[in-house]
Parts: sequence; C-alpha cells; structure tokens
Amino acid sequence: MNRGLLNLAALGCAAFCLPVHPQQQANEVAPPPPAAEMTPLGHAADLGITQYPLEVDMNLAEQFVRIGFGSKALGQRGFQSTEFLTPLLGTKQAAQLVLVVPEYGNFKGTSVAEGIKRFAGRVSSVQFGREGSPVLYFQLPYWTHQREGPITRGRGTRIPDEQTKQLVEELRKVFATELGAEEFGPTEIDKRRIRVWWHH
Repeated sequence: MNRGLLNLAALGCAAFCLPVHPQQQANEVAPPPPAAEMTPLGHAADLGITQYPLEVDMNLAEQFVRIGFGSKALGQRGFQSTEFLTPLLGTKQAAQLVLVVPEYGNFKGTSVAEGIKRFAGRVSSVQFGREGSPVLYFQLPYWTHQREGPITRGRGTRIPDEQTKQLVEELRKVFATELGAEEFGPTEIDKRRIRVWWHH
C-alpha cells in the first residue's frame, strides 16, 4: 500500500474511530453520569410567602403607571408606553393603582377602583395596564385556595363551573354595563383570564 493511501486511512480512522483508553476495554460500557439531585421546594408558607399574590412596592408601581400613561393621560411631557401590564396584584393594590389615572375616556379611576374592591377575596389576581387605552385582567381561580388572600396549607375545594359563570357575569355587569368598558371577555389562551378594556 503506498504512503498516500496509508495517510488517507489514518485520517479516516482519526475522524470516525473512537479512542480506547487503557483502563477501558473496547467492549466495556461507560458508567452512567451521576443522577441529578432534586431539592423539593417547600410549601409557600414554609418559604415565608404568606399571601397570594405577593404585595408590590406601591411607590414603584405608581411611578411605573405614571410613566406608562405619560402625557396622554396625566398632562405630562416626555415618555409613555401604549402597551404595558403590571405584575399580578391583589384587589386592594390594584384599586389603589387605578387611581393614578383619574380619567381616560370612559375610564374613571375612582369608579373603577370601587368596582375592583367589590371582588376582593373572590378572584386570584388583577393586572392593570394599557393597550392603547386602560385595561384590566382578572384571573379567576379553579380552587378555593387559589383566591387572593392568606395562603393556607392543603388544597381547597374545586369551585363549581356555575359559580365561576356567575362571577364572570357579575364582572361583566360591573365593568361593561356600569363602568362603560367597551370590551369584556375571556382571553383566547386562558378562559379564566378576563380582559376588560376601555376605548378612549
């Protein structure tokens, strides 16, 4: 065999042959990698979380909303965002936050705040923000232990579908009928996430 063919064979083996270490015979199987250790997360109460949703810093939250609505709603010059949402809020903090926007078309901050308070302890959370105009998102619970408020140990009871439908209709009556929201209904992805939107 000439030298060129030998070099080609050596290159082919280098590319496709697996090396055999002296301590490992060709027919031995490598030991599996060590299993990953899982550290279970404790119950929320054990982690120091005592309520859901977690409270936010209201000074920062109010600044965030003021920046988002900017000159369009608050008579300020400078920066604004036409698309933003707060993190998940309890009804008490959400009601306080909507007061930052006193009026925006049919949206009246004081009236909307009172509307939100009517659902305290019955929804999981509320988000407030802007999709051009003011918007709220209410997250509805599947289980009683998923309602806003103090976290308890163990699982609650399943909320009957009929009770959830009644809650949705009450939300519709308050926000669409009484408070003038132009759009109301569940989102496409999550039917228990209710969107309430006011047009300017």
